[in-house]
Amino acid sequence: MAQSSSSGGSRKRSGQAGTGKPTQKRASAALRRRRRSHRSLLPRLIVGAVTLAVLVAIIVFVRANTSGAATTGQSATAPDFTLSTLSGTTFHLAAQQGHPVVLYFMATTCASCVQGSHNVTEALQSARATGAEVLAIDVNATDRPADLEAFIQSAGIPTSAPIQWGIDTTGAIASAYRVQTLETTVVIDRHGQVAYRQDGSIPPDQLAQLLKNLA
Repeated sequence: MAQSSSSGGSRKRSGQAGTGKPTQKRASAALRRRRRSHRSLLPRLIVGAVTLAVLVAIIVFVRANTSGAATTGQSATAPDFTLSTLSGTTFHLAAQQGHPVVLYFMATTCASCVQGSHNVTEALQSARATGAEVLAIDVNATDRPADLEAFIQSAGIPTSAPIQWGIDTTGAIASAYRVQTLETTVVIDRHGQVAYRQDGSIPPDQLAQLLKNLA
């Protein structure tokens, strides 16, 4: 009888030990699944980070290269306008068809516009484009004619220079041409079409060549 009891106890212990193995297997399997999941997630995180970095770099590059951007060969008709000039005349853009026109958007408070005004004057004189017109438009709506005259004198631009000056008192002209940067320069061809636009100043030799090509 004692032998039978010992055998039964041995079977019970064997059964208890056996019930622990499936639990350990399940735990190990779950651990392996988590490890595989972590390993598969890491490459996706790396790819996502690289993609984000590339997108940020593209956005920065585009913004950097659109600042001061120039556009050529536009077919858009230049918005028409009239503007009273310091000489006492009225500049009507539509009446200038037949020869190129340069619109130079500046301000009396713009330090770089001093040199820019000299540049457009030099370009017009150098190009010797018959009938070409340059109109400098002061975008400071609160300026008076005396303010603009003082700017011209302080800049040392001779009164005989072939350039007209006017003040955009309502801001309508700057708005029509979507001016957001001082010294924006718009070149209009003989047919009233925008041939060139620079959101910033243009070197005088480059502007002179543009006028020669359009003359």
